[in-house]
This record gives sequence, structure tokens and C-alpha cells, in this order.
Amino acid sequence: MPEFSRECQNHLVVKAIILLVISAAAAAANPIYTVADLGGLGGPSTGYAINSSGTVAGWAQNSSGVQQAFVSTPNGLQALSPGSSDSYAYGINNSGTVVGTTYINGQAYGTIWSGSGATQLGAGSYAMAINNSGEVVGGNGEAFTVTDGQIQTLGTPAGIGWSAAYGINNSGTVVGDGQLSNGSFRGIIWSPDGSMILLGTLGGSSSQATNVNNDGEVVGFASLSSGYQHAFSMLDGMMIDLGTLGGGSSYAYGVNDSGEIVGYSYLADGETAAFLYDDGAMLNLNSLIPSNSGWDLLEAYGINDSGQITGVGLYAGQLSGFLLTDPPSVTAAPEPHALGVIAAALAMVGLLRRKPRVNSGPPSDRG
Repeated sequence: MPEFSRECQNHLVVKAIILLVISAAAAAANPIYTVADLGGLGGPSTGYAINSSGTVAGWAQNSSGVQQAFVSTPNGLQALSPGSSDSYAYGINNSGTVVGTTYINGQAYGTIWSGSGATQLGAGSYAMAINNSGEVVGGNGEAFTVTDGQIQTLGTPAGIGWSAAYGINNSGTVVGDGQLSNGSFRGIIWSPDGSMILLGTLGGSSSQATNVNNDGEVVGFASLSSGYQHAFSMLDGMMIDLGTLGGGSSYAYGVNDSGEIVGYSYLADGETAAFLYDDGAMLNLNSLIPSNSGWDLLEAYGINDSGQITGVGLYAGQLSGFLLTDPPSVTAAPEPHALGVIAAALAMVGLLRRKPRVNSGPPSDRG
């Protein structure tokens, strides 16, 4: 068989490498999430919290127009309370215990739903989060924790009156906010040793801490001098402005132990979009799902350590809760190994396209 010339061989190699680069780039540009509809109880639904197994808690409107707390199951949503009174689920732990608020004759009752039934915490109370040890936090005019069925007031920093707790991690660090005498609100961190930290702002007058992960990273939102509010994260005492997706305000509600943050932001056109903040960038979650999915993801509230996200969006024009799952074989941007393949391929292309030297003898060792 006739041999190919070196130039011809190089041409074929270059062509193969270019095809490899194109394929790698195309694969790396695929959507990162699959999106599933949580369904409903006869009307719109909202997913608010998610545990490690991907079970979602939230609320959904029934056919009578009443909001009902729910927990997701493989067979659809399971209502946690009777359909005659409004109820909302705000937290779920890895054991599947759910916390939230039930309204009876217009009065709020913090509620814990477990395998043994529903436990109410008293009139005028709200239950907002639960950790894996079963500690519950909320508020009844004062921020509190519930441990082994006992309510304990957390106390407040000087100058704070009304307060409420919204998040707790597995170490017992609690976050929330309180009201100053001038009417503005400031985020608060309650440490397990009993100490308290009053959060600052982003140049404005108010802040609210909504969640905390097991590394102690706190998320929430705070006002700017302009009056807009921006999502923030805070670790080791440093508050970072997460920015927006082009609009005036943004709000962070969920954070996992990898530091991935979810919430929602206003866009330049005044609409809202759910976001994921990761590696220093706020990403519109709508750009990370298939373009033909039929979804418009409006607000994200919860994220677990597997990266599953829940919230609410429009599906075919109807409000519904969603669950995003990150397929392990699909990525939204080139991973480090993909970037390495592309870089090596491009380097090889450049090397092969160099003009051959006239002297084709062995390389010199003289430098």
C-alpha cells in the first residue's frame, strides 16, 4: 500500500483533533439540570425545602382554593393538614420530619409534622426550619428553638425588639432577624454558645438572614443605599454582595454545604428568575435547563448537598413547584478534565501546523 506523506498525515490528524474539540465543546454546552414538575393538589404549588433524599416540602392550593402544606412522594404530593385551613411547610430534615405553620380561624400555629402526627407549638407561633437532630426554630414575637418539645427563647442583641428565626444548621447555629426601634430589620446569628451577632447591611438600613449551612455560611438579603436589596453570603464575618441578574433586587434563601446558593433575582425587564450562585457567579437557572422544557423558573428556595433545587415556576403558563436534578453525566460548562482535553488538542493542532524545518536530522543537544 502506498504511504501517506507526512503533510497528508498531519492534515488528517488536525482534522480529527478539530472534530474532537468541536464534540467536546458541544458536550460541555449541554444543560446541567433536568426539571420535574412537583404536581399539585388541585391548584398551583411551591417547593420550599428539600432534604438529602430529594423529598420536597412546601405548599399547594387545593381545588377549594385553600393552601395546604405538603411533602412530596413517588406518587405525588401528600397533604399534611386538612383542606379546610391554610397551612405552609417551610422545612424538612433527613428523617422526613416537616415543620411549618397552620392557620386555624385566622390564627397561626407553628406545626411539626412527623410519623406520629402533627404537633402544634401554640397560638401566634411560626415554625420555619428543622435540623437533622430535630431542633426546630421559628418565632412567636421572639425567636425560639424547640428541643425535645420544649420551646426556648433565644434572646436578642441590645436594641432589638421583635425577632424570628428562619434557619438552623446541624451544629445548632441559628439565623433570622429582629426589629430595631426605628422600624428597620437586621439579620441576627445566634451561636450554640449563647452569643449573638447583629448583622450589618450593604449600605442601606436593613438585612435578613434566611439560612445557614454546616460550615457556618449565612445567606440572606440586605438593603443598599439605593433602597434595593441584594442577596448576600457571609462567612467568617465577611458579607459578600451576590449582585443580581440585571434587575434592582435579589434574594437568597437556600445554601448547601458546598456553598451553592439559590434564590431569585429581578431581571432588567422587571420579571423574576430563579438563580444559582456558584464559584463567584450568579447564574439564571433558566439557562441551565433544556431550552424546550416549557419551564420559566421564577424563584428557587431550597438546595440539598446533591445539588437538587426546588422552587416555583411557570410550566406551560401555569404556576407549579419544580425539582431540578443534576444528572452526573451532563454538565453546563466545560469541566476541568474537558478543558484539559480541549487545551491539549489545540496545542497539538498548533504543533502540527508549524512549518517543518528544512533540516530533518536529529535534534541538536547544544541548546
